[in-house]
Amino acid sequence: MLAVVLSLTCVPAILPVYAGQGQILQETSVTIALKSGSLESAIRDLHRHTKINFAYDRQLLSGYKVEGCSFSNERLDYVLEKLLQHKSLGYAEVNNIVVISKLASPKAAPARQEVVVSGVIKDENGHPLPGVSVAVRGVSTMTTTDANGRYKIIVNAATDVLAFSFIGYETAEVVAGSQTTINVQLKVASKSLGEVAVVGFGTQRKVSLVGAQSTIRPAEFKQPASDISSMLAGRIAGVIGVQRTGEPGKGSADIWIRGISTFGGGNKATPLILVDGVERSINNISPEDIESFTILKDAAGTAVYGVRGANGVIILKTKTGKVGKPQIYFDYNEGVNSFTKRPEMLDGVTYMNLANEASTTRNHNPVFSEETIEKTKNNTDPLLYPNVNWMDAVFNKYGHTRSANLNASGGVENAQYYVSLGYYNESGFLKTDDLEKYNSSLKYNRYNFTSNLNLKVTKSTKLDVGLQGYFSNGNYPGINTHDIFQSAMDASPVVYPVMYPGGFVPGRSANGGFRNPYADLTRRGYRNEFRNQLYSNIRATQDLKSITEGLSATAMFAFDVFNQNYITRSKREDTWFPDMNNPYKPDGTLNLLKTFTGNQYLGFDKNDGDRQTTRQFYTEAAINYDRAFGKHRVTGLGLFYTSDKTNTLAGDFINSIPERYLGLAGKAAYSYDDRYFMEFNFGYNGSELFAPENRYGFFPAIGLAWVPSNERFFEPFKNAISFLNIPLLQR
Repeated sequence: MLAVVLSLTCVPAILPVYAGQGQILQETSVTIALKSGSLESAIRDLHRHTKINFAYDRQLLSGYKVEGCSFSNERLDYVLEKLLQHKSLGYAEVNNIVVISKLASPKAAPARQEVVVSGVIKDENGHPLPGVSVAVRGVSTMTTTDANGRYKIIVNAATDVLAFSFIGYETAEVVAGSQTTINVQLKVASKSLGEVAVVGFGTQRKVSLVGAQSTIRPAEFKQPASDISSMLAGRIAGVIGVQRTGEPGKGSADIWIRGISTFGGGNKATPLILVDGVERSINNISPEDIESFTILKDAAGTAVYGVRGANGVIILKTKTGKVGKPQIYFDYNEGVNSFTKRPEMLDGVTYMNLANEASTTRNHNPVFSEETIEKTKNNTDPLLYPNVNWMDAVFNKYGHTRSANLNASGGVENAQYYVSLGYYNESGFLKTDDLEKYNSSLKYNRYNFTSNLNLKVTKSTKLDVGLQGYFSNGNYPGINTHDIFQSAMDASPVVYPVMYPGGFVPGRSANGGFRNPYADLTRRGYRNEFRNQLYSNIRATQDLKSITEGLSATAMFAFDVFNQNYITRSKREDTWFPDMNNPYKPDGTLNLLKTFTGNQYLGFDKNDGDRQTTRQFYTEAAINYDRAFGKHRVTGLGLFYTSDKTNTLAGDFINSIPERYLGLAGKAAYSYDDRYFMEFNFGYNGSELFAPENRYGFFPAIGLAWVPSNERFFEPFKNAISFLNIPLLQR
């Protein structure tokens, strides 16, 4: 039920309020012309004109229409009577608020007039807490505290319960009774017993963790890098990250947890990566959208995933909304990148001397004459006797990154939202020839969006809907950048200059070998890469406490799609080298000889072999149980899931076969007095990648743990060690 309050709070649709009089109603003079339209619009116009606070249900008023009318110096109660006549609606003044609601009976007397309860919310140190959610249990009435911790809210009965909640604090509940002022001091929530951790297929109290896991704070991902995987190395014990390239948009790293444990390497040895519960890539996610990042390292944590969790599991959850007024954040970062280390190449003179030494010590003639070395040293004629540092000719010293993120979150007790828009831009170290008529620059642009909606459909049913995706465009040189780097390493510093006057491309070999690195970079065309991706999931959770306390069921369906395509427009121009016997023409220009005949025009290649369209369907259903019996606590999980992934643009029959998984997961745990813990997990799953007789496997794990910090004898050490968990068994 949606309720609207102009400048104050919310009220339910039906209140036992009837036409009444008050100081504001009688003393407020109104001169206004109202247009035909909904009653809600008319009330909003009254609010803007009189600055009086109105409380009403939006859906209720939107169903009524009013005709255009004008009022001149009329009392507010007269204006309201005219607007509400024949509509079974009444109004009343309650603590300087004009409440409009449906009449329970046209002639009945009100059973009880609504009361506005106010107060101040403070923390344990007596400081006011802004943004605290204040709600009336069982109805949609809610508000939040202002910058000074103050609030006002309407209650309907003495039995109403006010709930005060704030992130990091214990929720406080107070019965309204006959009070009109309720001040509350919130207590900080216990971090050791109440805090939860992300585990396989759900969450679990941190105190009860048996398996080994690590987490990274989302703030640590605010770095000038495009891919989350490249930010992991060196941040978590046991996690190895190897980045293969620094190209913009291609900086993702290979990740291994506790080394490579699967034969074959490649993707077979990488951990299972889950985003919001579904196997997905963590790259191309905006760091601002990350709520938690967890790595499961051992069998006790990964057994529920079966064979898929053999190399560890990474679980990433995106942000969701919190109850409270809308919060809007904008984050912008500008960064400069530089080489960690770049190869230092010899200068031309040193190179020639060493080449001569290598030749003469093996009884061969010198490669370079002393005259050539001297002319190169003196820079006599750089066109005929060049001295080029190809690393400087090809690479800039610095690259550039920028990122921006705009997100908004908030909601009421029954609905919360989080939406985000992100932008990332990165330019590489390779240089660009401004004389070319096409864009050969090395750059990458990505646009992200995330949307999570959490609804409480009924008192026992929750619905979570998530959408996330990106589209990106990368521009690169016409040939692979590693080939350009290799050419810069191979090319002699004295063979030819970067370019000849007039835009002629230097080249000495008739077959095109030992190519000019600068020409390969700036005059061979360009390659454009486009990617887009959409992740979507919907999850329903049903509380089954009507059957037994602690029982719940959940189901999820996810559909993902990924597309990528490439366009290459490349060419290879003629190459030239001067006639060293007659290097200059009579007019003083170089006497160049053609050494390779190429093409001056850009071609076209859509790179069909690199095109890809992947679709993935994922379905999950589970029963959960979590209940405490005094000092005893029992939890359980039974889950079934299926996954189907297909590349619709596969180039051959083998790659066109869908990747399918089918599995069961189970978990049973027991704890005594939050001191002793026992947990049993298992995964039973299979894939069509294996032969039918070996298609399924059973993967169990058991763990025992002791928390001595919760023992009485540990009390003297609590100031030094607040929490201590000792694993006793992990198999």
